[in-house]
Amino acid sequence: MALNMMALKMNARDRKVVAALVIVGGTSGMSFLRRALAGALLEQQQICSEIGVPDQNNRRQVLTPKVAVDAVFAKRIGKILKICVPTPWCAEARLIYLQSALLVLRTLLTDLSTRIEGGVGRYIIAKDTVKLQELLVKFLLFAIPGSYVNAALKYLQTRIKLAFMHRLTHHLHSSYFSHRAYYAASWLGGLTSAESRLSADVEKFAFAISELYSYTFKPALDVALFTRSLAAIMGWKSQFILYGYYMCCTFLLRATSPPLAQLTSQEAKLAGAFRGAHARVSTFAEEIAFNDPPSSTAEKMILNQHLHRMLRHSRLSAFQRFVQGIIDQYLVKYGATVVALAVYANHSSSKAASSSQSTAADYIRAMRLLNNTSRGIGDLILVYKRVTSLAGHTARVSELLEQVGALGGEGSERVHVGLFLRNVSSSGSFIPPSAPDGSLLPPPEPQRTEGAVVAFNRVYLSSPDGTPLVRELSFDVPAGRSVLVMGPNGSGKSSLFRVAAGLWPLQAGEVTLPPKGELFYLSQRPYLVAGTLRDQLLYPEPPRSVYKCASANTKRRIAPWMKSIRMDPEDLEEKLCYCLEAVELDYLLGRGKGWDQVQSWDETLSGGEKQRLAMARLLFHTPRYAILDEATSAVSADGEKVLYTACVKAGITMLSIGHRPALRNFHSQVVHLEGQSAGKGWHMEHLREQDLHGLEG
Repeated sequence: MALNMMALKMNARDRKVVAALVIVGGTSGMSFLRRALAGALLEQQQICSEIGVPDQNNRRQVLTPKVAVDAVFAKRIGKILKICVPTPWCAEARLIYLQSALLVLRTLLTDLSTRIEGGVGRYIIAKDTVKLQELLVKFLLFAIPGSYVNAALKYLQTRIKLAFMHRLTHHLHSSYFSHRAYYAASWLGGLTSAESRLSADVEKFAFAISELYSYTFKPALDVALFTRSLAAIMGWKSQFILYGYYMCCTFLLRATSPPLAQLTSQEAKLAGAFRGAHARVSTFAEEIAFNDPPSSTAEKMILNQHLHRMLRHSRLSAFQRFVQGIIDQYLVKYGATVVALAVYANHSSSKAASSSQSTAADYIRAMRLLNNTSRGIGDLILVYKRVTSLAGHTARVSELLEQVGALGGEGSERVHVGLFLRNVSSSGSFIPPSAPDGSLLPPPEPQRTEGAVVAFNRVYLSSPDGTPLVRELSFDVPAGRSVLVMGPNGSGKSSLFRVAAGLWPLQAGEVTLPPKGELFYLSQRPYLVAGTLRDQLLYPEPPRSVYKCASANTKRRIAPWMKSIRMDPEDLEEKLCYCLEAVELDYLLGRGKGWDQVQSWDETLSGGEKQRLAMARLLFHTPRYAILDEATSAVSADGEKVLYTACVKAGITMLSIGHRPALRNFHSQVVHLEGQSAGKGWHMEHLREQDLHGLEG
């Protein structure tokens, strides 16, 4: 009131001075905000450059497409939606159709409520209690479907989000577990932060896309229907002024909006880098602890730096959104209200006089319709925020689909070779050199074949740094004549194991292996599946609880390698008990609740017990061949003798990598890897004709 009185007392000269001060102050404030926003963007780019996130404003960088709402975004989201909604009549499509119907119904109910509210105003002024009570009863009845529709829309949005997550994650899992893509992702460096991207990024995208439809279709429908209803009250021409105002707001907001898609993508990458840094500490906890102190201080500083980057970027993003929020609120909310009131006042002043009841009813209904129309147009204007945020999530998920598809799709072997050369082999070369003295033939082309026995023919092995270790490695492993591979550290034993398993690409020569069902691999660090004690022995069969929930198609597909389901339950129990007794772990049955006990096996069992349990798994599946990479290194010498004796008696022919001389008793041949660059780098030693002869000795 005091301000109004002061404004009335000011003369023309004073008002000009105040106006000039307001203009100068506003201009200075806008200039300061522009500089602050530009500084925030620059600092965010510097933060992201520290972890390798490309600067999207630098035209010289073409590693990744710029995150924006453009043709690339449209192509990406179209591809993703084909995965989420594969057919027009799938379950996801039916959910969207139902959501659309409910959105139409909610708009019609809102239009009906404005009529009721206008009537309430009419009868309050007219003091018609009977009519007022009738309308209130109608409003209560109207509230029943209204409450249901509002709750159902929120429920359907959640259902659509979960359905999209299900489709996308299943699609990603299909590629991720094809052609050992998961190994290439983690061990060959093909995909950073795979665990978080497969979960968090997909969830964020599903949420963004599920809410976008309702926040776009609903306001568009509101504007269309409420405009028609307003036309009956105030005509069409009066509304064009309001729409013209919103058109101006749209251009202004787009010009002042921060790059939300880029910010969303950057925030996701910074959060992924922070999670990845924590994962590194968990993975290499032992190696870090060896040098603690001061290694723990170094790791803490690294993690705190990642945290500082992430939080600083988030604070800068919050500031940018704060400034944008001020502009949005002023123009879209308050400015639109003033324009709407002015439009109605101008129209009502030109109308012929009418009763106060009719004027009140028209005013209440018109204001409700104008408010809903304004809110709808405002939501449509602000949809660009949701779309640009969606563009950031779409870019992350699209890149994930492309990377996982390349690792697990057709031609993935070439991709794996490229990753091996780039991230594992520091030499970057895939052509193994011949012997320095030129005494060997040129290396043959790499070839993998399937056969009755394990055989290596003119195989070349190099260390990850490109140093040649083995040349012209040729030997076979006939049934009943196991081979022991021995040699000093760095001589190529682990390289041979990885090449044989197909984890590393074959550089040169031919590797022949039996079919998958006749060959089993055991590494030095056994993998214990999350499940019961029974599941540990049955692996790589899925845990029983997982198998029971699988679809009929999945069960039919995996049936050929499900040995346990083809066995009588009593025979299966007897076989499992024999395997545990053979590796001297039968006491585990008494430690918990028998075969169905579930424990954190990695934490409960010692290193030796884990290796014994893995050998029990080998005895259960009883393959013709087994490739063992120091699979008993954590077991005592006496325990090792028990385990290898059980394998020989079970008729399993082994290609073993080990150090202990006692292992010679269970093998018929020894391949000595010399770890030298001269000559072939290996030689053979014959021990006996059959593995069983070693047991007799």
